[in-house]
Amino acid sequence: MRTLLSIALALSSATLLSAESELFPKPQQMTTASSQVRVSTPIMCRLSSTLDTLTMPYIGQQRRLFAQARLRLGVKGDAAVASVAAKLPTKAEGYYLEVKPQGITLAGVDSVGLYYGLQTLRQLLHQPRLKATTITDWPDVALRGVVEGFYGNPYSHRNRLEQFRFYGDTKLNTYIYGPKDDRYHREKWRELYPEGERQRIAELVQAAHARGVQFVWAIHPGLDIKWTEEDRQAVVRKLEDMYRLGVRSFAVFFDDISADDESARHQAELLNYLWRYFPKAGMQVKSLILCPTQYNQAWARGGYLDILGQTMDPEIHIMWTGKTVVTMIDRKTMEYVNSRIRRKGYVWLNYPVSDFAVDHLLLGPMKGNEQDLASLFSGFVSNPMEYAEASKVGVFAVADYLWNMQGYDADRSWREATRYLYPKNTEAFRRFALDNVDPGTNGHRFRIEGESLDLRPIVEQYKAAYRAGSVTDELRQALGQRFDRMEQDAATLLADKHNADMQEELKPWLEVYQYMARQGKVLIDMQRLLAAKDSTGFIERFKQLQALEALQGAIRSRDFKGSINAPFPKPADAVLAPFLAQLKRELYADYRKGFGYQAQLLPQPPLEEGKYLIRVAGGYLSNSMDPKQGLQIVAELDSINPQRQLWLLSYDNAAGRYTMRSAQDQRIVTTDFKLLQQADLTKECFTLHKDAQGHFALQNSLDKLGYMWAVTKEGKLRIHYRREARPEDYIFEFVPQR
Repeated sequence: MRTLLSIALALSSATLLSAESELFPKPQQMTTASSQVRVSTPIMCRLSSTLDTLTMPYIGQQRRLFAQARLRLGVKGDAAVASVAAKLPTKAEGYYLEVKPQGITLAGVDSVGLYYGLQTLRQLLHQPRLKATTITDWPDVALRGVVEGFYGNPYSHRNRLEQFRFYGDTKLNTYIYGPKDDRYHREKWRELYPEGERQRIAELVQAAHARGVQFVWAIHPGLDIKWTEEDRQAVVRKLEDMYRLGVRSFAVFFDDISADDESARHQAELLNYLWRYFPKAGMQVKSLILCPTQYNQAWARGGYLDILGQTMDPEIHIMWTGKTVVTMIDRKTMEYVNSRIRRKGYVWLNYPVSDFAVDHLLLGPMKGNEQDLASLFSGFVSNPMEYAEASKVGVFAVADYLWNMQGYDADRSWREATRYLYPKNTEAFRRFALDNVDPGTNGHRFRIEGESLDLRPIVEQYKAAYRAGSVTDELRQALGQRFDRMEQDAATLLADKHNADMQEELKPWLEVYQYMARQGKVLIDMQRLLAAKDSTGFIERFKQLQALEALQGAIRSRDFKGSINAPFPKPADAVLAPFLAQLKRELYADYRKGFGYQAQLLPQPPLEEGKYLIRVAGGYLSNSMDPKQGLQIVAELDSINPQRQLWLLSYDNAAGRYTMRSAQDQRIVTTDFKLLQQADLTKECFTLHKDAQGHFALQNSLDKLGYMWAVTKEGKLRIHYRREARPEDYIFEFVPQR
């Protein structure tokens, strides 16, 4: 039974009184006259989302109603739109829309094109004034959408249903189901879904198709597949079951495993077998996609990609993330992969996904993808954050980019996305979003410029004035106003009921954001009291600050049942958070220099500057004197040359970081266990964490990814790839020496 989608278009003499906005995605060709169009008759148009056989009869049945409303609808070849047939674009999913005082004509190249034209008409009708307009429009990229391929909690059933509605609005036509933490997608790939899950998938497939969205189900057998007939049939059995639920497009993922040239041959053989098997079994499959193991240029080794290109059927798509795992896309990397796989690459864009930076939200404009690449893609999907609603900011931009690449304007698209998501509190959301742009330091070295641009000059001015002892009331007021606005914006968005799911997703970040604003105001007052030499007032405000820190520290994002633990939310982490941390350290240090009243309450650096022995793993950290070896752990102190085990620690109070030098030769200890005469001290530095027993955890600078130091069972130094200190990380003892 084919599904019908209802689309209501209310045309009246008074259109909705919303603010003037631009169309999204941006049309390819559009002309607008100054004359206003007024239509008086409301209409209801009921259309098939995919099939002309349903669309055209209904339009025919409603011809009289459409005539009354002076509205003509149809697809290519329909007599109702024959007068504009020559104006239709030649690309699939295109449409021609003409709004004139004499009437409205909308013609689609196909049924989906007509559907997309209706989305544009809906937006026009929501403008304060309906003007005479002509639009000729089509998508630049044929397959456009989203891959649910992140690590962490998969989307809920309700999330996905809402996503399909959103994709219809933004003219995306592809959804790939591949959440890493769906066990039946990856770990239990051989097993069929339980009946309850099967029913939900069937509902999802139907809902996606009703919005013109191709539902692609992906299987991930790579963890333990054996290249046997038995496992091949297990893949077939799983895909056949999905086909019975309505799925007509499939993907096979072999990402995030190890693979070589032989693996490439096995993967190609499996995909070729499936592609041949489908028509033989009477399965009308639209597309088959491979996510290869070597899915980015940095990981390309040997002949893997060439083998895929030479041996796999050219109609099978091959996915590609770009130069690295997390990056924007450029021409050079697409030409590279296309030449090796002998087809157009199918882009998997790891944006706005944040499973590599789970304590951050990515809500800023999407910038960095080159805009002359449409001819190099066979498809393009965005991997979103595990927060479905918050991801709409980035996905909206992707939809805009893929529809009209040359016309894409990142800032324009972002403005429309924020208006779409928060129609009543747009400006509050925009300000919050611009404080949540950058993912922070991460293992992929992917950074986004532009966070908190309005705050940067105020912060720099304040820091300079503080160093000079010349902070003015005007400067305090300017910074305080920024904090007041943050606090009010957080309160406004926490109270906004427009989108309950979005409200729930953002809540932890908004609450932390609010506490950060309150801390900022307290710190400004502490600086004023310190300048006035009011020690009593300073300590009172410090206690208030402690209370706010405790409340903030108790907030976590949400409890994950998937592979990612709930992090501490970090909004405004690029500019504001470092400034607040620095201001705290400097205020505490300056207070201790000038006052004794309850100074013991103030936090101090874990260690004083000085000369230390460093005990670890039953031995001592030592200068090997061999430039190739760098640091080493020795069992006993060197009685002949004790300077080899002595280390000079210095502390940067403003940055909260330590640097270490060898007392033997003054060489600098680096974050990868080397010893250098010259090094960048803003990067080759460390944070120390102290436990109740007086032991320390040693952490690299954030510029060097903030990873913890550890020791192997063999007594060798190594990096532990985590950024939060755990009890087992407190393995270092610093023994002061005179």
